Amino acid sequence: MTNAETRQQAGEIFAQLAEAIETGSFGAGTTVALTTLGSELGVEELVRGAEMAVAQNPGLEVVLVGPRADTSLPIVESACEADSHKLIEKMLAEGKVDATVTLHYNFPLGVSTVGRVMTPARGKPMLLATTTGTTATDRVEAMVLNTIGGIAVAKAMGINNPRVGILNVEGARQVERILHTLNQQGYAINFTESVRKDGGCVLRGNDLLTGSAD
Repeated sequence: MTNAETRQQAGEIFAQLAEAIETGSFGAGTTVALTTLGSELGVEELVRGAEMAVAQNPGLEVVLVGPRADTSLPIVESACEADSHKLIEKMLAEGKVDATVTLHYNFPLGVSTVGRVMTPARGKPMLLATTTGTTATDRVEAMVLNTIGGIAVAKAMGINNPRVGILNVEGARQVERILHTLNQQGYAINFTESVRKDGGCVLRGNDLLTGSAD
């Protein structure tokens, strides 16, 4: 490396440090694309939420995807949800954004999401795996994969030993047997106990209301 290149690199590093000290944000920022069409609350509320998020998080940049709006945030114009989805896919593929937030997106088979809710009875946070998308065409296989995905998300959020419950839907008992086998063979699973008198890790409505599982 030449002296000129060394000086240039050093200058860039000092400039980044100065900016970090000034803004309080160290490291690269995050750019998120937000589609604004499709919400029952309307475009304006999503725009307002994006503005609040940017104001509260110095390292965050939000790019809106949708119709024109009265905001200083950058907008990639789109007239419908289908076009918005194509645009965010392209933006992700080209590396223009780091993540996206959207509504009514048709995930490809094998992709699903883990959602977080607050239980109404106790106000306790609980993860639901999954809320959108389809992990597999077979229900039992999908539920097993969803369980593993839910555990991973819970651990990523700081819950070291999440309590796992299985919603009492078709295939729940088969899923329970498979998960117990996984547990016995070394993949540690912390099975929760239902609030029902007979207990067990297969959950019903009251368990969702009280947050029997993580």
